[in-house]
Amino acid sequence: MRASSDPTLGRIEDQEEPSPLLPVEMIWLYFVAPLATAPLLDKDFFTLPLAKSLHHVAAGYPIFFTLALTFHSLYIWVMPGLVRRLRTPLAQGVLHVAVGSGVPLVMVILVIHPLKVRLGVGLRYLVAQDILVATLISWMFLFPGLIVQRLRNTAARIERRALLAQRAALEAQLSALQARIQPHFFFNSLNTVASLISENPELAERTLERLAELFRYALDSGKSRFVSLERELDMTRDYLAIQTARFGARLRTHLAVDEQVTGLPLPPLVLQPLVENAILHGMDRREGVSVRVLVRREETWLHLEVIDDGPGPGASEHQGAQTGVKDLRERLRLLYGEQGTLTLEPVPGGGCRARLTLPSGGPPR
Repeated sequence: MRASSDPTLGRIEDQEEPSPLLPVEMIWLYFVAPLATAPLLDKDFFTLPLAKSLHHVAAGYPIFFTLALTFHSLYIWVMPGLVRRLRTPLAQGVLHVAVGSGVPLVMVILVIHPLKVRLGVGLRYLVAQDILVATLISWMFLFPGLIVQRLRNTAARIERRALLAQRAALEAQLSALQARIQPHFFFNSLNTVASLISENPELAERTLERLAELFRYALDSGKSRFVSLERELDMTRDYLAIQTARFGARLRTHLAVDEQVTGLPLPPLVLQPLVENAILHGMDRREGVSVRVLVRREETWLHLEVIDDGPGPGASEHQGAQTGVKDLRERLRLLYGEQGTLTLEPVPGGGCRARLTLPSGGPPR
């Protein structure tokens, strides 16, 4: 069995799970079918008084229930293993015929006929006739059950393969998006350090060390779809420190985090694009900008907000690649469906609030 490289996307198996051979709900037939089939073993059933006929049905009920229960037990615990060892449909069909015919033979000789003798019902039938009738009755519920379950297994197999193809496409899309985010992040961060080298070499050196940690985090993020919130916040603090080294007092930052949520999972590099946008758009045509990062949990939802006091959504003249927010929304859609949302809204008094809402327990399964 082979699993996906990303366990969060669920196990992608290249081998099919063992499939049942009979419908599970068939078990209710085992209680009903004997009422209809027991009279077949007593040729005098329809000529007997009603009370005696009912007595014969009651006597035959446990006999046929035992036969049906034997088949059920065989096809639940024994036959799946035997069928999987046979590679051709012909061999599997021969096995079903052998079991469907052999079990009634053995049951009639060892159980049914001795019980009929003990209970004193249907004694006019020979053992051979009992075997024939028991075999026909067995195939009456066994053969349709096998056909129905085979059709179900085929439909489930087609659906499972379609799901695997969908997950493979999802992984490819996520990998492409994440690969596009990393160069974008690297390029902008290196520009920040380059601007410091001539102005403050010592600060540039410290910033490079911090940047190395960011690069390591960004590269590691390509190996997993999810990280802990604590790691994402550490990266965000490093990123803000680098930007503060660049802009100095022009950039004011504040993080308010509910410490009880730091272990929750979330996709890597979801805060950095929002913080970067807040700085770049908030700084547009202004002397400085204030950026706040708020993280809290409400019931089953994790809320992450990045708030700036800049010109607000759509009012900035800064023109970047405009892929950060778009790519982040696409990643959330692929991972969370409609449960992961990102909104940009104006803040009363000026500014922009980027609100990221995710299920606190991770993506839906």
